[in-house]
Amino acid sequence: MWNGAKLDELLTTPSSRLIEDAARIKGDIMILGAGGKMGPTLSLLANNAVKMAGGNQRVIAVSRFTDPIAKKLLEDNGVETINADLMSSGALDSLPDAENIIYMVGRKFGTLGQEPLTWAINVWLLVMVAERFKKSRIVVFSSGNVYPMVPIHSGGATEQLPPRPNGDYAMSCLGKGKDLRICIPDLPDTRFYIQVKLCY
Repeated sequence: MWNGAKLDELLTTPSSRLIEDAARIKGDIMILGAGGKMGPTLSLLANNAVKMAGGNQRVIAVSRFTDPIAKKLLEDNGVETINADLMSSGALDSLPDAENIIYMVGRKFGTLGQEPLTWAINVWLLVMVAERFKKSRIVVFSSGNVYPMVPIHSGGATEQLPPRPNGDYAMSCLGKGKDLRICIPDLPDTRFYIQVKLCY
């Protein structure tokens, strides 16, 4: 019977291909924005993959950690944590260097009425991160809702469709992708932009 514990185990158990990939990774992995709805699971998955690959890299989770349970869960399972509000002056400079950055920072809920903050977090902050970690490999996590709605029988929107963001959140996510291309145009092989499509 399915329960929360079984689901967590499934989501944090690396596949054989992920373990193979983890064995090729050189250097520590730092996950920015690790306290959100996906961050803790991703942090545990990365840490488990490194361990099962026989590596000794540190997996470092950075977040404001407004949920102390998530922070304790990570620490209890060998993930290092750093409390930081990345929008605060000096926060990025206080972080350790890391060869690999996974950028999970994003603002979605609460956008209405606070659009400037959404743009700052989703667009401006990434520029600061790209500058701070300009020697690192960076994976940026974003959203597929920059694309238009399509008929359900079509199988979903693809990257071949032109973007059609609806609202400040979607437009700021599109801006996030433009940021990455502007900040590091000469290092395309060290930056990856992942768009995730979720159904609710």
